[in-house]
Amino acid sequence: MLLGIILYCTVFALAWAWGLVWILERREKKYLQGSLSFTDAFLAGSFFLVFVYISNIVVLVRWPRYAFVYDILLTTALAGFMLYKESRYRALAALRTRRQHAEVRLLELHLKKDPGNASYYERLSEVHEKLGNREQALETARMAAKLEPTVRNTWRLKNLEGN
Repeated sequence: MLLGIILYCTVFALAWAWGLVWILERREKKYLQGSLSFTDAFLAGSFFLVFVYISNIVVLVRWPRYAFVYDILLTTALAGFMLYKESRYRALAALRTRRQHAEVRLLELHLKKDPGNASYYERLSEVHEKLGNREQALETARMAAKLEPTVRNTWRLKNLEGN
């Protein structure tokens, strides 16, 4: 019986901590918002792994009738945290996209005033690439390389043509 409790608590705590680390890493992997490394997520996951493991053992030994309710409560709390973080990540991604579109409009306005500025074309190419507009990024990179054939502009153009 004791071996079954330890095995159950270990598996549940590992799954719960893995879920927490997965939620925290989505910001970097899916939404490309950075700022949280694997070691930070692992540290948070290991802290909660120990907490969930010990608290689950205590509940299973002390109040065995309520152990299932406690696990449901922990899982619900993790799901609520996931929904909160996911909505926050999406809102920040939408804000970043709006800012990039505003930057594109501003750069295009400046290019109308100064069409011979290669640095505007270079930055516009970078922003278009971040937005996923590959053709426009390639076109503006060509203009930047044509106006100012530096190593950086030529390399960027070759990199965009190669991908």
